[in-house]
Amino acid sequence: MISPYKTMWLLVGFDLPTRTKTDKRLAANFRKDLLKLGFTRLQFSLYSYYAHSKEKADSLASLIEGLVPQNGHITIFFLTDRQFAMSKDYYGGLKIESTAPEQGLLLF
Repeated sequence: MISPYKTMWLLVGFDLPTRTKTDKRLAANFRKDLLKLGFTRLQFSLYSYYAHSKEKADSLASLIEGLVPQNGHITIFFLTDRQFAMSKDYYGGLKIESTAPEQGLLLF
């Protein structure tokens, strides 16, 4: 069994300029790039990815670094699976159980 203390979640949060058509295109392309890498959209500017190891998480972070649009601000959070499991979502003031985003296919 994989330890929830060793597997990682990457959360990518970002604030990208969207004042011009070029800015909007670059922001849209960044979102598409995250999806191509296997990330799941949690909110408009927050995406998640389940990585089976810290090494995989670091590798993805390096890839994302090269995708950051000029004038953009990207933050990558590294959470263990155990920490991510403690997340809580609230909708309209009602507490509901948090469901983890779909994990990509894992091959062992």
